[in-house]
Amino acid sequence: MQYRVLLLLSVWLLGHHCILTSGCFEIEREALLTFKAAIIDTRGRLSSWAGRDCCSTWKGVVCDNNTGHVVKLNLRNNMYANWSDYSLRGEINPSLLVLSHLSRLDLSWNDFGGISVPKFIGSLKSLMHLDLSGSNFSGKIPEQLGNLSNLRYLDLSDSSFICIIPPQFSNLSRLHTLLLGGAFAFNEPCVGDLSWLSQLSSIRVLDLSMLNLSNATDWLEVVNMLHSVTELSLSECRLTKIPTSLSYVNFTSLKFLDISFNGPFNTTLPTWLWNLTKLSYLYLGNSGFHGKIPDSLGNLTSLNTLWLDSNNFEGSIPTSIQNMCNLVRIDLSSAGIDGDIAELGPLHCPWKNMETLILGNNKLHGSLFGWLEEMKNLSYLDLSNNSLAGPVPTGIGRLSNLQILELSYNSLQGVISEAHFANLSNLNYLSLGSNSLIIDVDNKWIPPFQLEGIMLGSCQFSHHQFPAWLRWQMQIYNLNLSNTGIRDTVPEWFWNLPYQYLDLSHNQIRGKLPMSLQFTSLDTLILRSNKLEGPIPSLPTMLATLDLSENSISGPFLSPISNMSQLYYLLLSSNQINGSIPSNICKLKYLVVLDLSNNSLSGELPQCWNNSSLLVLDLSNNNLAGEIPPSIGSLSSLTLLHLNNNTFYGELPLELQHCNNLLFLDLSNNKLTGKIPRWIGENLQDLVILQLRSNMFVGEIPSELGRLAYLQFLDLAHNNLTGSIPRSFGNFSAMIYHTIHSYDGKGFSVDEWTFTYFDYSNNLLVVIHGEEYQYSTTIYLLKIMDLSENNLSGQIPEEIVALAILRSLNLSGNHLTGMIPERLGDMRSLESLDLSLNELQGAIPQSLSALTFLNYLNLSYNNLSGRIPTGNQLSTLDNPSIYIGNTYLCGPPTGKNCTENETMPNDVGNDYPDGSKSTWPYLSIGLGFVAGFWSVCGILIFKESWSSIYFQMIDRLYDKLYVMIVISLRRLNRKMHG
Repeated sequence: MQYRVLLLLSVWLLGHHCILTSGCFEIEREALLTFKAAIIDTRGRLSSWAGRDCCSTWKGVVCDNNTGHVVKLNLRNNMYANWSDYSLRGEINPSLLVLSHLSRLDLSWNDFGGISVPKFIGSLKSLMHLDLSGSNFSGKIPEQLGNLSNLRYLDLSDSSFICIIPPQFSNLSRLHTLLLGGAFAFNEPCVGDLSWLSQLSSIRVLDLSMLNLSNATDWLEVVNMLHSVTELSLSECRLTKIPTSLSYVNFTSLKFLDISFNGPFNTTLPTWLWNLTKLSYLYLGNSGFHGKIPDSLGNLTSLNTLWLDSNNFEGSIPTSIQNMCNLVRIDLSSAGIDGDIAELGPLHCPWKNMETLILGNNKLHGSLFGWLEEMKNLSYLDLSNNSLAGPVPTGIGRLSNLQILELSYNSLQGVISEAHFANLSNLNYLSLGSNSLIIDVDNKWIPPFQLEGIMLGSCQFSHHQFPAWLRWQMQIYNLNLSNTGIRDTVPEWFWNLPYQYLDLSHNQIRGKLPMSLQFTSLDTLILRSNKLEGPIPSLPTMLATLDLSENSISGPFLSPISNMSQLYYLLLSSNQINGSIPSNICKLKYLVVLDLSNNSLSGELPQCWNNSSLLVLDLSNNNLAGEIPPSIGSLSSLTLLHLNNNTFYGELPLELQHCNNLLFLDLSNNKLTGKIPRWIGENLQDLVILQLRSNMFVGEIPSELGRLAYLQFLDLAHNNLTGSIPRSFGNFSAMIYHTIHSYDGKGFSVDEWTFTYFDYSNNLLVVIHGEEYQYSTTIYLLKIMDLSENNLSGQIPEEIVALAILRSLNLSGNHLTGMIPERLGDMRSLESLDLSLNELQGAIPQSLSALTFLNYLNLSYNNLSGRIPTGNQLSTLDNPSIYIGNTYLCGPPTGKNCTENETMPNDVGNDYPDGSKSTWPYLSIGLGFVAGFWSVCGILIFKESWSSIYFQMIDRLYDKLYVMIVISLRRLNRKMHG
């Protein structure tokens, strides 16, 4: 087909005269018009392609001044401004073959709808520069591109190619610049063998970034053969191995090296790096290097940019860095380094010349004095999240080039005054938050800078007023003044600044919000935990985050909120909002977190839930009623559902089983009825927290709940459940092992991060040993089972003792019978055990003394008997109420002494192998008594005085005999069922 196209074009060329007319060859002009006819140009970018002179007036077309031939066609789209709107679309017509002198073709950042790269491009033999990047091509890279022997620049990045690189590329011996970065799909390795690269002997710039080179284990050996290469970028190539040494380093002309975002390599820095003495740019970030940074780093004296961020190094920065006097940019953030930052002080020449110094998120300590104010050229300083202490030197105000100052999350203290900002006229971003700093500037102070970002959270304003100097920050986009001690109303001018992100939370700001907050660009508004009152104002329709929680906002839940179509996070908890939830809240299709808890909302829930994006729905602690709507099952992404402390009634809707991503389900303190559904255990396999307490559920507990391998908190207390405790409850893996549950596909895991997602406070009311506790940030630590106050019967299943990391077990207030499992002491993590108000029998197992964490025990009001075990932790639990209501228990702390026959369950004597006592001595006594009774019975019948004395004695012996027989029978029963 291709040859037929070429033949037709040849015939067409022979039929036309190659005449230069008005500065443009007619044949080339017509070829360009044919190309234009196949392009969809919605924005008129090719509208200048009219008239006869294509060289002078046609936009994007460049001709040679001497020959008049078209040599460049530059139709690159501006990827930063309305990229999709201005994209060229359609087909690429082979009429371009007429442009036989074309040396540069740039169609980058357009949208060709997934078509293949035309094979005929490989016939444009004069091409030296080809750029098709970011233009949505797909399919195979045509092998014909290998015929472009004059090619020096090739960029196919950021498209969707299938990863096949033709071997013909190896024929491009004159290639000087090869840019393939990001051009290919990532599902399969794009390259298995890189040997073809070794034939590119003249290559200068090689960029294979974002190609999947996971199978290319020989990549370094091949690159080492490219002696002329000066720029090498293999970023995000999924490289898994990197040789730490080479027998001979051949590519010493290298000036630019980027192998970031690979691995993790899990190795030390390669030794061959220190032979690349011409390097000026080195980027090894996010690749899993470890060990100490060697002194050999100082060999790279030509280096001006060093990025080693996000690795796992240890120790301090080597002192040899003082040899690197050309170093002006360094990023060692999140690299694991430690040491005294002052030791890198002004004697080291790179620190004097430094423009960018990024050392955040490490273990550095020391003071800022003595060196920071000497860095005269500094424009970007990030020392955040370290252990730096002491005051901030006022000399920092002399760093006139400083644009970004990031000192947050340290232990800095002292006063920040106007002197600290005296000459910082170029300052653009200021972050001092999470230190012990006091901001003390005059109310009339006018700053020398115009800031775009101000992050002062947890600093304290000395006057407790809104900082008046903010009035002059007319370019402010991001402002965080949370927890800064403001006790003031909001001045009117404050609402006129161009915020995108605004956080004033955790202050004591009072007053009402304006009736309308019509910011044109506001994206995030966080006013949590203040003293604001009045109704919810009219808000920007483009708002993505709104948090007004923990204020005194009142009035109805107004429908304008549901008109904010871009809303992701809506948190209005702990206010005085009333009325019903409007049905048009279902229109918020991007909503991720909805928290309306702790208000006075009433009425029924809307029936329209259909948001597949919602992760958190918290409507707890309101006055909502009615049945749970079946449409709630449409919330397929839901992970946290709180409907507790309302008055919902009826059975759980069957559709809820479709919320199979649920981690946390709390429906407690409602009026729900029916049986606990089996599908909870069958379909909600990710459940970690299940709380159904204080409802009206009936029937048996479904054994299917035992399939919930990640369940670590189960509360079914205060219902009307019957039957026995399922034996499957011994299968809860999360109560046996320290497991971490990964929330598949959503980036969550069941840890503190999950339960403090965003600024949402995921609260759980927990009842432990009769007391209520509110948990929030430490919910992930709870390992609890509470089945109390039901009508459960039968024995405590032996399988339950497998729950080795369970912390609290409450089975009180049921009708459980049988004996306490002998191996209950295997539950070594128990801190609270409540078996009270049941019908348990037999002795208390000695193994309870092995529960070294036990701080609450209640065995009261059962039928337990025998000596109370002692030792270890049990000796500290000396409150007699623990054992009250068990008539036949004896020993401390009851105050009732044990007789010789009331021995410990495991005392030596006539024991059976399981530790129980022989019942024969007691049975012999009973039989002897019966025989003696009948031997004298006749005499007693005829002798009234003897009869009276004898039966008084019998009455006294009866009580003792009854106790002995009951104890013997219970021990025999334990032996038979042990």
